[in-house]
Amino acid sequence: MTTAEKIIKPTKAKVFRTIFLYTGQGESTLMVIPTGDGKDDYIYVLLDSDLDKEPNEIDLVAMFKDLFKNSGELSTFINTHPHKDHMGGIKTIYDDIGFKELWHSNHTPGGEHDSAYKDFKYVLKKVGKENEYHLLATKKKNTIDKTDGTAITKKLGLIEYQVLSPAEYLCDEIDEADANERNNRIHEQCGVMKFTYGSTAKSIIITGDSDKCAWKDHITETHKADLPADVLSASHHGSRSFFKTSEDDNDVYEDHIEEISPDYVIISAPKQKDSPHDHPHDDAMKLYKKHVKDEENVLHLGSKPYSVIVDIDDKGNIDVTTDAELIEAYGNKDDDKGDSGKSDNNNRADIVNRTTRIDKQPMGYDGTLV
Repeated sequence: MTTAEKIIKPTKAKVFRTIFLYTGQGESTLMVIPTGDGKDDYIYVLLDSDLDKEPNEIDLVAMFKDLFKNSGELSTFINTHPHKDHMGGIKTIYDDIGFKELWHSNHTPGGEHDSAYKDFKYVLKKVGKENEYHLLATKKKNTIDKTDGTAITKKLGLIEYQVLSPAEYLCDEIDEADANERNNRIHEQCGVMKFTYGSTAKSIIITGDSDKCAWKDHITETHKADLPADVLSASHHGSRSFFKTSEDDNDVYEDHIEEISPDYVIISAPKQKDSPHDHPHDDAMKLYKKHVKDEENVLHLGSKPYSVIVDIDDKGNIDVTTDAELIEAYGNKDDDKGDSGKSDNNNRADIVNRTTRIDKQPMGYDGTLV
């Protein structure tokens, strides 16, 4: 059995597994979604991708080749927004691994994201209109838009999902703007989705890079009743933009996270010193810790680094673990170099050496999460 099969595939039926994969200054989340009563009844859905060979970053293609070596396939790719750190490597993933459907926010970026967007359009053409769907906010569960604007009911296995953003009126407004404005406002129109499972419902919210404006002006009031969730994927790699328009913005927005009231916050970012944008921002970290019951449940993937696995069973029991085995097996080592140009073994030795429950600290683990 490969490392990917051992870590990613559930060993029993009817478990909804979400893996927040370590990809450095990017984001990629793999959902293993139950479809029936058997232990092999699962589909695999990838939300966003990043493949730019940062130190320790998981090579998604290598991981998928091992994951599907004996069985299974990637069913669907969901893109929250067309920025390169959320769709990087999509052409390689499609050509080498393949997937049937592509769901996306249906917006056009510019500037530094042009090259990655060309790859995105290549994949759209390959997938075909009949397998392309657009994210559009709705109060209905399990509803997605076809390319002609028709909203349809479409299930993802046994779980439920809801698209919370972007709003239709916002899409129309931004589509009429020039390229620079569209690019500047792309986080305002970012896809946001909620995934729910279990007889006692447990939920995960994926936020992409959605910003304060997106939540304050478009999401929170409209979807207030649907916001409570157990796990929150922190927006924009732990950027303050989720709460503030700038570092000097004194009008800190917290209504959204108060409504969400998460037990866990997952931050996809490298160590702050390795981030070109100083992610996660210190002021954002303080706010996330303020809004969880136990601040150790603010889990920063780059802190060791590790990935985070969230399991929800059909009764609604939730289990959260950290994992470093995927990084050990598939993390980028060629570019993992210190100042001497040699492999930075001290950095890799810092990785937690097994999958561990959050509430049961592993041997040698110092408890530092940020």
